[in-house]
Amino acid sequence: MQFKIITFKELLEKKFNVPSYQRGYRWEKENVEALLNDIQEFADKEDKEENEFYCLQPIVVKKNSKLSTEEGDVYDLLDGQQRLTTLWLILNALKFKTIWDALDSKHPKVYSIQYESRKNLLQKATELSDNYLENIDLFYLKKAFDTISNWEGEPYKVLNTLVPNNPNRDLHNVRIIWYEFGEEKKGDDDKQSDSIKVFSRLNYGKISLTDTELIKALILQSDLYPNDNSPYSKNIMKERLFRIATEWDDIEKGLHNEQLWGMLAPSNYNPANHIELLLKFVAAQIQVENEYDIIDFQRRDFHIISKYLGLNANIPPAEYAQKIDDLWTKIKDAYNAIRNWYTNDDFYHLIGLYALLRNNTDTTSLVEQIYRQYTSEENDKTIFQSYLKREIGKLIQIKEKANSLPLELHELVYGVNNTRMIRILEALNIYLYLTNKSINSRFNFRKFKDFNVTSLEHIHPQHLSFEDDVKYEDAKEWYTNAKKIFLLDTQCDKELSEAIATLEEKLSSQKEFENAKSICQEAIEKIDQFFDAKVGIDDGHKHTLYNIALVDKDTNAALSNNLIDIKRSILQEREIENKTYIPLATNYVFNKHFSKTVSDMKFWTKDDREAYFEVIKKAYEYFTKEI
Repeated sequence: MQFKIITFKELLEKKFNVPSYQRGYRWEKENVEALLNDIQEFADKEDKEENEFYCLQPIVVKKNSKLSTEEGDVYDLLDGQQRLTTLWLILNALKFKTIWDALDSKHPKVYSIQYESRKNLLQKATELSDNYLENIDLFYLKKAFDTISNWEGEPYKVLNTLVPNNPNRDLHNVRIIWYEFGEEKKGDDDKQSDSIKVFSRLNYGKISLTDTELIKALILQSDLYPNDNSPYSKNIMKERLFRIATEWDDIEKGLHNEQLWGMLAPSNYNPANHIELLLKFVAAQIQVENEYDIIDFQRRDFHIISKYLGLNANIPPAEYAQKIDDLWTKIKDAYNAIRNWYTNDDFYHLIGLYALLRNNTDTTSLVEQIYRQYTSEENDKTIFQSYLKREIGKLIQIKEKANSLPLELHELVYGVNNTRMIRILEALNIYLYLTNKSINSRFNFRKFKDFNVTSLEHIHPQHLSFEDDVKYEDAKEWYTNAKKIFLLDTQCDKELSEAIATLEEKLSSQKEFENAKSICQEAIEKIDQFFDAKVGIDDGHKHTLYNIALVDKDTNAALSNNLIDIKRSILQEREIENKTYIPLATNYVFNKHFSKTVSDMKFWTKDDREAYFEVIKKAYEYFTKEI
């Protein structure tokens, strides 16, 4: 494989082909803007070192002999498609192209990129029409092109850095690492170790070179293989490495499945290359087996794997090839295990819950722990499931004490035992899926984490507190919603009727409300007490698991201090508008699914609460009995 650093301007007259197996264009607005801003910031940098340049991440190409002609070579673009495509869109956006033409009318034409599976895709993206829903690739390309067209930076600075008139004189330009599969020229005796050393030291601006890219380069290198007829000759190994490159892409696509990734990873762990998780995991395995001395902790995974492969150890080509095969087998085995967890409903829910409960744990360590148990009990799913239930049970088990005695489930209190209550309610949701196979959906860990559904909501409301400086609009909304309920009730006594009449008068205007806040507070308190008596609940019972469900923070605020009937409508509306993710147990609670008989949907009654708590108790025992 040839390795060299070239100026961006040297790319301009080249021709690229994106093979059909490649992932389509998927850069979002944030990615496009980050690239533009990064180049402009480099252009603005006043204290550049001598000969400092901005280096983009590498592109990996292979000459396509079938498409190449006498007029020029065509290169299959194996890696770097997203960046090169974005840069093509930048140079073809009107605000950039106009300036470029004015600066240099004789500039070389922009490189071409053709997609094997879709013809003229880039040209379509630059058309003025907004009708770009023809396919998903075109959708993302048009979005990126619009982002470039609407970018508020300085196109001149970006262009002058990308394609200066004289890149040999103006050394502060953009360069690219060119990594080419193909026949090396005579006398090209660059060694793999030299390439990787240079590769790992390069300046990448804000988009830093990752261990994943370095390890990929290690695996795909062919410098060590001889030009002979042996089973490990360069030509044979190139085919094997090309297969690995294809499988690498397939694994990366598989790991980008949102449900699969959500099963394992917290919302704040979302690397550009999800295969990073497998490489970290495999590197950790190798380190346990070999106990290498770690010199570079910033490049820990790369260092471990390079040691394992024998980089710089001058090992025979056959041995190096075998090491590559062994390493790739380890990576594929890890991926296949994760795929098996994902495709099995019980494994998916148990592992997802375990990862959720251990949200502060390094994802690699978590996968390593589960994988070790999974492979040791691979032929017995029951034992593996029992292990997961037991570990979950340990995490939700009540450890808090009162008077030296462990608290009971019904003694957990909002405001004191919030973390324990959240964990138990998370386990409740998964228990429902595990014990009812007729549910034809799965718990969505990705959405649960993205919306951060960890806010404790009182099903029957707390009293509206004036200590929080209640605003006129909030008080009026509360009263409007409450009136919908008590107008249907014929049991209003004289005291309650007077409170209602007082509120009606004092909420007629903001001025009236501000002048009579204490009176309004007394009236609202009487109405709240009426609702409490209606459902037979006191302040102590109100803050226990009998009356608590999980929602996200924004939904908690939206539900406010309304009764269950109003909260149900708000939840349904927010779900339709995709403003929240409602866990199954929360959905069941507000629709009284757990209740044995339903006579009144307006209130959260004693029978409703007891039926709900009974299910929570069963879920708690389902996991803790395994300890």
